[in-house]
This record gives sequence, structure tokens and C-alpha cells, in this order.
Amino acid sequence: MNTPYSRPGNALSGPRLVRWQPLPDLALFLVVNILIFFSARLALLYFLLPDIARTDHILRALYIGLKFDARWAVFLALPLALVWAWPQAERAAADSGPSLLRRLLVGIETLLFGLLALLYVFDFGFFFYLRQRIDMTAPGYVDDPAIALNMVWESYPVIALALLLLAALVLYARGVSCLLRRHRTAWVGSAPAALQDVPVISRKRRALLTLLGFAGMFLLGYGQISSNLFPLRWSNAYFSEDNAIATLALHPAQNLFDTRRGAEAVKPDCAAALAAYPRMAAWLGLKPEPVTSCDDISYARLYVPSTPLPPDRRPNIVIILMESLCWARTSLAPAYPGSDFIEPTPFLKELAAKSRYYPNFYSPSRPTARGIFNTLIGIPDVNFDGGTSSRNPQIVDQAIVFNELAGYEKFYNIGGSASWANVRGLIQHNVKGIRLNEEGSWKAPNMDVWGVADIDLFKESVQLFSQSSAPFAAVIQTASFHRPYTIPEQRDGYEIPPAPSAEQIRYYGFDSAEEFQSLRFSDFALRRFFEEAEKQPWFRNTIFAIFGDHGLYHAPTFTPPAYLACSLQAWNTPLLLYAPGGHIPPGKDEAPHSQLDIFPTLASLTGVPFRSNTLGRNMLAPGNDQNAMVFISENITRMLIKDGYIYRNTPESLYRLDAPELENLLEREPERADAMRRTLSDFYETTKFLLYNNGKARLNAVRPQIIRLPPLTAGTSPSAEK
Repeated sequence: MNTPYSRPGNALSGPRLVRWQPLPDLALFLVVNILIFFSARLALLYFLLPDIARTDHILRALYIGLKFDARWAVFLALPLALVWAWPQAERAAADSGPSLLRRLLVGIETLLFGLLALLYVFDFGFFFYLRQRIDMTAPGYVDDPAIALNMVWESYPVIALALLLLAALVLYARGVSCLLRRHRTAWVGSAPAALQDVPVISRKRRALLTLLGFAGMFLLGYGQISSNLFPLRWSNAYFSEDNAIATLALHPAQNLFDTRRGAEAVKPDCAAALAAYPRMAAWLGLKPEPVTSCDDISYARLYVPSTPLPPDRRPNIVIILMESLCWARTSLAPAYPGSDFIEPTPFLKELAAKSRYYPNFYSPSRPTARGIFNTLIGIPDVNFDGGTSSRNPQIVDQAIVFNELAGYEKFYNIGGSASWANVRGLIQHNVKGIRLNEEGSWKAPNMDVWGVADIDLFKESVQLFSQSSAPFAAVIQTASFHRPYTIPEQRDGYEIPPAPSAEQIRYYGFDSAEEFQSLRFSDFALRRFFEEAEKQPWFRNTIFAIFGDHGLYHAPTFTPPAYLACSLQAWNTPLLLYAPGGHIPPGKDEAPHSQLDIFPTLASLTGVPFRSNTLGRNMLAPGNDQNAMVFISENITRMLIKDGYIYRNTPESLYRLDAPELENLLEREPERADAMRRTLSDFYETTKFLLYNNGKARLNAVRPQIIRLPPLTAGTSPSAEK
């Protein structure tokens, strides 16, 4: 009798390993498929190599790509693993005679492999045509299917490729069939008398082996073992500023999956972008040139300092992006009437008196992931149907001002994981040589799901900055003021204040006493940061920008009618530009500005020339306040703040921001309404265009218009300290 137990096994299912089945044969299946996928990756490397600038990143790209290959090998192995997990089904599939289950399993595995193989064929064709990996935007390149098919037929050896693919599928099917036929396993439980010579294992051991198999597959599919519990994501492929490196690391199936929502995202309207160009270019300080094609649209400008600074006198830049720092809930808002209320942010109030304070500062879109994108990139994140732009691989490549700070050591410090919202790819791909410090980088233990507490993040950030030998530019992203509002036990002397009364909580718009106490703790952590920073030699030659990633919807009782009608408190966050060395004179600026303006403003003070192709402006430029405006987007609702008015597209309305009563001024001021309606459309259409046309290669290919920065005055000259 020739059974799965009595016939001789192959090398991986011989007598010594039979008791470990199905692990050896499952491992064999995975390894073979991983090698097939990785061979295709090596072939891609051969053709991609002339385009790679960062050859030192190739090995890391191959390693990340290998993990993607392993993930898809696991998906391919799932039907096989499920059959082998059940001993009766395992025996049926391994039967040397006719077996319906074995034939079905061979068919399923071959079909799945065939789909992946066909995808690889399309992926290589897409690469040779556009030098990029296939994604969900591929159908958009096919204007006429008949023409596209003819082009493919005339450009590629279709018949030869089809025959090669068919031969590969036949070989693969035979290989799977052979593996199933030669698969041997020990009998689970007591073996029948006729099979007394076969190995026997207990049901517990067999259950353990099955569990180990699925656990191993899960780890391979998950892609990485880390404390932050985030799986391998597309952003891991974008660790390098070199686009070709990301192209090498990606997997075609993974790229299709990751761009599925990106295909639903907003897309540029060329005609609308062309119409908006003259007006938006003029607003950005450019002399608009006649353009007839979207390929000619450029907002690139080169800012040249009138006062160049040597490296040892360039100021450091520290951007502190505070979680949910809503203006209305801070001590900068109107105080609660009476003397018994404990202020929510006493330190922020103290700091504002020494800073250039902007009360009318906004996040163009929310929540946090969009706030990060707005700030780093300088383009509003208006993708609401396709998820946040930070999660869209089609938008990841951006030319940003942060990358333009030559000679600066760059930091991005976050208490949790940068895998959240795929911030990792956004940062590492676009900022050359940046030091990304995240969960796992800190000495302090995690406080909750958001990583280390703000107070620990700030303390360790000071230590990192003090180790820098060059001027540095850094972003610190906090998270303590976020549900579940955790306050750590070790809090450096912070005393939790008494809970405010219900009336006091309502006055400032807090949801609970815990929320108030959490904000108070964040303010205390900020105080500790500056206390530690003041002790460092770099402090006086540092410019600090403190603002929120977004506001909060729950409105305080003192909210003006227009703000309340448009929920402006959800986007309004105070901005403090604090320069202890005198780079920026203190004062209050009531003009509207947004997160888009942060990097252009701070870069203008570094004495370093820099380029920008985005919608951010220098808030300190002379005359900038006279035509300042803020664009805000919330799905289909878009708003424009300008000259003390707010225009909203749906429901269409025009309000004065300081009016004591709510009055729609559309009919009373039609000219203003028309102008703001057009400007709102210009901003939105330009934003959509730039999201997909602000890549580093595009910026490098155009000649930017030169804008001279005003000279640094005596009141704004940097100190001689580092």
C-alpha cells in the first residue's frame, strides 16, 4: 500500500522531520515563493540602477522589499496552510491516488500565483513606460482603450510573454502538486493497526505545530516586530529621499492595495488651475508669466537673504506642534469672570507676552494627520474622499522648505510611532538626512497608546539638541492632550489642579475636568521644556514656534456668532513665535495666517537661501498683513478668511467675524462675496494642482523667480551664540 505514511518522503519530509509537519513543507512553499518574488525585484534593480542616486540605500531597500515579498508569499500560502491545519484534510490532499481536494488546492494556488504573475507583467510594463510602479491610478493613463491595446501589441512581445506566463503556471502547478503528493505527516492520536510503523504524535503536539505555523506566517505577513505594533506599510519603502529607492522597495500588489483610496482622492483640474494661476502667483509675490499648459505652471520662488549669515551665527529652529491646542481653551482667550478659576495654560500666557503672538492663526484642515501635512508640506490637505494625504503614496513626494535648510541638522521628535498616519514616509522621503526620533528611541517608558508623556519628550529633546554641533531645525510633536488624557505618575512636580466647576468647564468648552487637567499638564510640560532649554548655550540663538495641530469643535460660551456658525474654533489655534535672542520683536499680530506659513517664515530668518513651490508665505514680510488670508477645508465645506470677513461655500454665507449678531451679507455686499468666492475657488484649485505637482524633480527642473528677503534689522539680528 502506498499511503502518505508508508511511502518514502523527500528531504524535507523524511523520518527525522515528519513529526514536525506541516512546518517543513510550509516553510519550503514560502521560501520558494519568496525567492520567485525577490528574483523579480533583482531584475527590477538591474533596470533601475542607472536612476539610483543613493546607492548606499540599495541594501536597505532590498531588505524592505524582501519583507513585502514575504508578506505576499504568506497570502499565497494561506489556502495550503488552512488545509494542512486539519489532519483529515491534510491526509486527503496528500493521497497519492485521485484526490478532488488536492486538485482543487493546486488550482487555487496556481490561480493566485497566476494573478500575481500577471500583475508583475503589467508592473514591469508600467515601469518601462513611466518609470514607476503600477498603482490604482493606472486606468487614468488609458484615455482610449483601443489605442492603448494597440500600443501594447506593437510595443511589447505579447505572444512570447503569454507563452512564457503559461509555461510558468504549468511548472508552478506541477510543483504544488508534487509538494502535496510527497507531503508526509505523523498520525495524530492512535494509529490504526495497519499503520503501526508510522510516526505518531499527540493531538496537543499537532495543535502546537499548527499554532506555530500560523504564528510564523502572521509575523512574516505583519512585516516587523516593534513595540509600537504598527505593521509594515508603504511608508517604510519611502525611507530615502531618492524616488528610485522607493520604487525598488515597493511590491506591485501592495502598491495597488495601498493606493486604492488614493484613486478616490481629489484630482487636479487643469483648466481651473490655469485660470487661477495669475491671481495666485501675484498673491505669492510672483510676477505671473503667460502660461497655456499645466506643464508650465510654476509657483517656484527662490528667497535670497539680504543678510547672509555664516553657519556659526545661523539661528536654530524649534517647531512645537501641540496636540489640540485650541485658542478658545487657553488662557489667551477671554478669562472666566471671577478670581477662583485656575487658568488652563498659565505658562503659554506668560510666553505670549514675550513673543510675537498671532491669535488668528489656523489649521487649513484637520485632524492631526492633516495638520502635520499642512505644516510640513505647505499645501492644505484637501483629500477627504481618499483619506489623508499623508496616507496617499501618490502624494508622498513633495518639495518642502524643511529640506531646503542647508547646513542644518534636522530632527523630528514624536512620542509615539511615526508609522501612525504614515508620517514616516512623508518625513524621511522629503527631508534629506533627518533624524526621526520616535517610540523606541526614548529612555522614558510609554505613557499610553500615544507613546511617552510630553514632559519626557521635551526633556529628552533638549538633550538631543544639546548634542548637535551644527545649527539645528527640529519639530516636536506632542500628544498628551488627547484621549485618554493620561497624566503619568512621574510628572516632575506637577500637581493636578482641583476640578473646575461645571459652569467653568462649559465656559471654556471643555468636555470634562479630565480634559482641562490634561491641558494644564501639557502647559506644565512646555514650561519644563523652556526651563531646561534656558540652561543650554544654544537657547538665545533659537527661534521657537508654538502652535496646535488643530482646534476643537466643542465651543466655549464666549464664541462670537460668526465663529460659532462656521465652527471656526475647530481650526483656530494660537501661534507664538518666541525668539529670546531678539530675532523677532514681541508683539501681537491680528492678521490671519495659517500653518502653511510656518516654514517660509522661519526659514527667512536663517540667512540661508531657500526655494518654495507651495502656498506658504513669510508672515514677517513687509506688507504681508495687508492681503493676508486663510483657506480652510472640511470635506465639501470650504471657507476663506480675509479682511475681517469669512466666506463659506456651503451653505453659502458671508459674515463679519467681529459682528455681535449673525448676519449673512451675501446680498448686502455682493462685490465682496463675488471676490471671495473667486479667491476661494482659486485657492482650492491651486491646492489640488500642487498636491500632485510639487515633487522635488519638478522644483529642480524649473528656474524660480527670485525674491529678496529684507535685511535683518538691529532688533532682529541674531546673537553670536550658537
